[in-house]
Amino acid sequence: MATSKQGSDGGEPLQRRAKLGGGRRRERELRIRVCDQEYEEFHEAATRAGLACSAFVVKTVRTAIREQRPVDGALVALHAELRRASRQVNAVGVNLNQLVRHANTYNEIPESVEWLAAYCFQVVRRAEAVIVELGRRLP
Repeated sequence: MATSKQGSDGGEPLQRRAKLGGGRRRERELRIRVCDQEYEEFHEAATRAGLACSAFVVKTVRTAIREQRPVDGALVALHAELRRASRQVNAVGVNLNQLVRHANTYNEIPESVEWLAAYCFQVVRRAEAVIVELGRRLP
């Protein structure tokens, strides 16, 4: 659970990092040296984020570490497949719109509606399968 303390300007309370599970405190201390300008930048950014300086630095560094993880080639392939499926669904939507316009204009349903509906279901089922697989691979 996060705790808070009054901001240095007397304003909104700042959020501290949550303790480790079971109420344990973090044991390790990391000391760094910064110049006055860096300190001011860190402090201002932490204040804008509503965090204590140490919580802000830890959160920022952990985010940077996660972003540096190598890209999983399988995730890239799944992303590309979802993009293809999205384009296919869009194309099907355009075709369905044209068929509905034709049906309304001529009061008849074209034969291609059945084929297009079946194709649409195929694309959606494949997209759902890719989404499930992508969900399994995400952290």
